[in-house]
Amino acid sequence: MPIFNADGTYARYGSFDNHVALIENLDNDAVGWRTIGNIYGEYTIIPGLKLRSSWSIDNGSEYENNYSNTLISAGISSLGSAASYENKNIVLTNEQVLNYIKTFGPNGKHNINALIGNTINTVLTQNTSATGTGFAANSLKSVAVAATRSGSSSRAESKLLSFFSKVSYTYDNKYTIDGSIRADGSSKFGVNKQWGYFPSGGFAWRAGQESFIKNLNVFDELKLRASIGLSGNQNGIGSYAAQGLWSSGANYLEQPGTAPSQLANPDLTWETTRQIDFGAEFGFLKNRLNIVVDYYNKYTYDLLLNVPVPYRSGFASYLQNFGAVRNKGVDLAINSTNVQTASFKWTTNFNISFNANKIEKLASDIALGASGRNISILRQGYAVNSFQLYKQLYVDSQTGNAVYEDVNKDGQITSADRQIVGNALPKFSGGFNNNLVYKNFDLGFSFIFQQGNKIMNMNDFFMVHGNLQANIGFLPRQLERWQKPGDQTDIPRLTADSRNPAQNGGNANNYGGNVANLSSRYLEDGSFIRLKTLTLGYNLPAAFLQKVKLNKIRLYAQATNLLTFTKYGGLDPEVSSQSSNQNTAGYDWATVPQPKTFQIGANVTF
Repeated sequence: MPIFNADGTYARYGSFDNHVALIENLDNDAVGWRTIGNIYGEYTIIPGLKLRSSWSIDNGSEYENNYSNTLISAGISSLGSAASYENKNIVLTNEQVLNYIKTFGPNGKHNINALIGNTINTVLTQNTSATGTGFAANSLKSVAVAATRSGSSSRAESKLLSFFSKVSYTYDNKYTIDGSIRADGSSKFGVNKQWGYFPSGGFAWRAGQESFIKNLNVFDELKLRASIGLSGNQNGIGSYAAQGLWSSGANYLEQPGTAPSQLANPDLTWETTRQIDFGAEFGFLKNRLNIVVDYYNKYTYDLLLNVPVPYRSGFASYLQNFGAVRNKGVDLAINSTNVQTASFKWTTNFNISFNANKIEKLASDIALGASGRNISILRQGYAVNSFQLYKQLYVDSQTGNAVYEDVNKDGQITSADRQIVGNALPKFSGGFNNNLVYKNFDLGFSFIFQQGNKIMNMNDFFMVHGNLQANIGFLPRQLERWQKPGDQTDIPRLTADSRNPAQNGGNANNYGGNVANLSSRYLEDGSFIRLKTLTLGYNLPAAFLQKVKLNKIRLYAQATNLLTFTKYGGLDPEVSSQSSNQNTAGYDWATVPQPKTFQIGANVTF
């Protein structure tokens, strides 16, 4: 597509502007400030007993101005469109901790570390926005000079009060037992259940200190540990999530009115996780090889979910504690010093995590995602972030029609034939880092990887759809579609728009067909290996540093995202751009890929 039409105006396809037009005529300017401050005081009451009190503030603000002028689609019909936003966020925290540490007994074999404290936390957010349309000229971009103006504002405040205590006892630097409990009260929850209580306990054994282990001459370090505990979560809900809310705007006959907008839930309470951990740490070859392995089993119940309710209630959903999900897996970390001489050192760090996720309790299926197409689904017995789609089996080589799996064997492809065909969670993920130092030079490179996750390629959904619908273009891969009998491909023939999915593989091959809207054809393997960083550095010699009276100068060159190995057909497999909803991961809406970056710099220590 050309940048300009013959008359000099910007070329567009349907309602889609070209990138040059957007770059030159869409203004998005934002300025943000963040101030973080902390002050504390400590007082030693008696030896080993210390009181610490601290106060902190995290104050952030952002001011944003947007303007779409009359040369692009967003501003043509409105004679220019502008918006201004101001967002403020303040977090205030006050904490008191009384800590007691005591070592006693023969040779100091007994050690006690105990603490008790409380935290007070307040979060205040304020948002103001203004929009305007209709501008006398494109050089006038402020909402204040718009012909039509509107605005809105909001304010939210939440408070958290916590009390906590922990006691740890160690004997002979071999055996450690600890226990803790905390009580948290949040203003976000219902008046009946604002408080949650979360105990935990653990045990550790430094078996490598035992004489019978030392006599094996195998381990330089051997430590076994286990723990169990509860923790609470209030993230993901609003400051007034448990309250019955009313909203203005329900006007009638030009008279202002209000209407209920949220059901109250006085019993809304903490989402709770019960976690069991078993771990072991090993050291070999004079601790040049260290291995850490952990098994965990996390059971999260009383999930904070918007559960669907009958529409006769006047609401679509109701926030409540319902459901449970389990995560269990293994984490493995290996750190090694491969070579170490007077002038050369090479170290390697490798880590990998395996995780299995399963929804164990849910009132009913919850479908969401893909801008109302409800491709993502939460269903009991399956992992979160699962994709529910019509499963395309193949493209008929004689007709060019897509053939979908008839799950219920009724001879028709209907909504009953949608099935879970994968999820966005990787089976495993990890990293691999190497650092090499030779005299004053250092070289480091880092790989990251993940395997087994699925990505819904919404770019292909729009651009390799096989339809003749107006204002929707094609990617070159559309040329790989079926075109004549005998063609072997996974892309069906071109068809006209159809809303009838009843015929298996009939004319519902394309973007407009109900089946193709939700086809597994667009679901791809998101596994990848990526060279995340590559860094080369040089430390200037000590003789030079003495002359310039500096402690250290390190010059370096660094590159990121140099190489990616993947079968994914989109621009970047390391993507999840559906929304902030954690239950709709694994979507790619033609997301701009992470850039390759190159930089040089210097670290100077005075």
